Amino acid sequence: MIMKSVRFGVLLTTLSSMLCMARGGGEHEHGEKAFEWAGIFETPESDYLWTAQKVNERYADATMILVALPVTTFTEETLHGLEEQGDHAMNLTCTDLQAGGTIVPAANTCYKLIFQQSAWQSLYNVDASSAAGIAFFAEHVPTEFEATAHYLKDDHGHDIEPKATIPDANAVAEEAAVDAGGPVLASVLVNLVTLIGVILLFPPVKRASTMPLFSAMLFAFAAGALLACAFFLLLFEATHLVATGWQAEVDVLWRWGAMILAGMVVPPVVETIFSLFMLARNPNAETPAQEVEEKGTEKTAEDLQAQFRAKARLVGAVVIGDFFHNLCDGFFIGAAFKGCGTAFGWSVAAGTILHELPQEVADFVVLTGPEVNFGTLKALAANFISGLSVLIGTAI
Repeated sequence: MIMKSVRFGVLLTTLSSMLCMARGGGEHEHGEKAFEWAGIFETPESDYLWTAQKVNERYADATMILVALPVTTFTEETLHGLEEQGDHAMNLTCTDLQAGGTIVPAANTCYKLIFQQSAWQSLYNVDASSAAGIAFFAEHVPTEFEATAHYLKDDHGHDIEPKATIPDANAVAEEAAVDAGGPVLASVLVNLVTLIGVILLFPPVKRASTMPLFSAMLFAFAAGALLACAFFLLLFEATHLVATGWQAEVDVLWRWGAMILAGMVVPPVVETIFSLFMLARNPNAETPAQEVEEKGTEKTAEDLQAQFRAKARLVGAVVIGDFFHNLCDGFFIGAAFKGCGTAFGWSVAAGTILHELPQEVADFVVLTGPEVNFGTLKALAANFISGLSVLIGTAI
């Protein structure tokens, strides 16, 4: 259940990212440009050093296209005025530049920085002797290549910060702060769905729930919702999503194997933990022999022990599995709002609520069913508390 929830979250996050990319980056103003980042710097010295480092033992990319335009003023207006020129230069045939090469600011010129894979960092000289300032346009955000050193330094080793950037760092921070209410509200609405089981308390529904046919339909719905999620989404997608981002076969194999083994090991571990927890609350739970008088007409001790373990297994699977499921929901809700804009974030939140409806009804049916036999309030409380993890995921 836990691994299923994590895979489901990965799947939804991937789909959200794909949709965001299809929309050209949502509300990102520069989504159609060839550059991802631009910055303008004042360069009174003659020599500077551009640095790219491995992060977590690898470069963010093997190469990066970089354009350096000479400027005489170092304002945000100047940088925006050079957008078209920088974008045009990045689409030209670029000069391959190995580590140790020199970047010379010039119009209609681009460099393809080729990072030295055998070294933990790649250094490039920047000749600013004929430029009072430089506007850089880069294929990637240079901070993605920072581990211990700033991406641009002068000949004294001092960090050189941009006078202005695209996208503007301050504007991005302010926008994130202003829009924080949207993801939180969406997460609260998702968590409220955990209380959907109250529909079974309405008199007509409650009377119908006492009928064997209605109960059979509810359990069939619960089983169908879980099976459909597992076989039509999770298992198939997991076979190739586990390889995303890894090229070496061994990197894929050990993750795939560990995930499969964890899926086998986690359920009995959860069952054992919840059995001990429930036994601590009810010391007589595993001493049913005193209640057995006639084996043919009453449950045997083995039957009662099996029933107790099944209850612990179901409670653990539903509560812990739902915790991780909602945690992943929070991850992709927050990512959608932050990376694709408010409108797309609410679209993802709406999709999350719709897929939560059948799942939460199924969870409620399982918790109040004969195997677990929780009361209505206890089942609602368990669902609601486990669902609070969506707020944690959004905050992260």
